[in-house]
Amino acid sequence: MNNISSTVRDDTISLSSKLDISNTILKDRFALVPSQYFIFPESKSYSRESFISDWDTLEVDLHMADNGSYRLRRYGVFNLDQRTLSLTYQTDNTFYQSLETNPINGGFERGFAKLQDSTIGNHFLHALIRMDFKSLPSSITSKDASWKIGVHQIKIRSFPGNPGLPTPEGIHRDNEAFTVQHLIQRHNIALGENLFYGKNKAPSKIAMITWLQEDFFDSYYFDKSVWHSVSPIESLDGINEGFRDVLLLDFVPCT
Repeated sequence: MNNISSTVRDDTISLSSKLDISNTILKDRFALVPSQYFIFPESKSYSRESFISDWDTLEVDLHMADNGSYRLRRYGVFNLDQRTLSLTYQTDNTFYQSLETNPINGGFERGFAKLQDSTIGNHFLHALIRMDFKSLPSSITSKDASWKIGVHQIKIRSFPGNPGLPTPEGIHRDNEAFTVQHLIQRHNIALGENLFYGKNKAPSKIAMITWLQEDFFDSYYFDKSVWHSVSPIESLDGINEGFRDVLLLDFVPCT
C-alpha cells in the first residue's frame, strides 16, 4: 500500500495540556491517562465510529498454547517517519515474541488476521498513532528516523464459568520500546484490572498499582521496563457472554 499521508491534518486528536505524559514516562516508566483527558474533534467522529465497529470483525487467535478460543484479534504494522509523521502500511504482519518475554505463546513467528482495509485507511487511527507517538519522550523518539508501529485489535471474551485471560502469560514485560493501551469498550464483565509490579529486575510480589479501565479510551503508556498483567475477566451476570475490547499500539525504532 502506498504512503498513507504525507502531512499531519489540523484536526488531530489531542490531550489536555494538564498532562505531561513524556516526562511522566521518563520519571515513572508509565503513565495512566483517564479518558477525560482526550479531546476528539467532531470532524473525526465518523471514522472513529467506523474504527470501533471493527472489533465486531476480529478473528480467533489460533496461536494460544492453552487451546483457548477466548481471544480474538487483528494485527498490522505501519512505519512512521518521525520527522514528517507520515505513515506507510507494511504488508508483513507477522509478530514475534521471545520465550523470555512470553513463555506461553512466544518463541515463534505468529501470523494473525490482518487489519481490514477500512482500518488501514482510517483517519482516526492515523491521528491516534501520531498523537501517541508525539506523547512519548522526544529525547528518545528523535534518535531514530523511523519507527515500526504494531497495531493490535484485541477482544477477550468470557462466558459463564469460563473466564477470559487478557494476559495468559501472567506478569510480564513487553519487549517493545513503548506500548500504549486504549480501552475501546467493556461489556457484561467483572474484573479485568490492570496490575503494575514496578520496573526493577524482578517484579514486586504484589501489585504496586491497580487500575480498572472502565470508560472508552481510558489509557496507559509504558516502556519496556514495566512489569504488568491484567486480571481475568468474568461474565458479570453469570448468564451471557462478556467481552473486553482494547487497542494496543507498540512502538519500536527501526535500526
